[in-house]
Amino acid sequence: MTWETIPPGVWVIFGVVGLPVYATFLGWFLGKPRNIKTTALGATLFLALTTALWFGLFSTTMVIRLIFF
Repeated sequence: MTWETIPPGVWVIFGVVGLPVYATFLGWFLGKPRNIKTTALGATLFLALTTALWFGLFSTTMVIRLIFF
């Protein structure tokens, strides 16, 4: 079975799950009153947590690969 359009999982992840993240970022950068310090802190924290998540998942994947394959 091939997908002629975008698979439903992509819509769920980027649309439903990502919607609060998109709204938060828009609020930080477009909301009033603007506070650059809070915006920078939030964006940096979000980037740090995302990086930690990806690195942790990658490390776990490599450990599982070494042990089982």
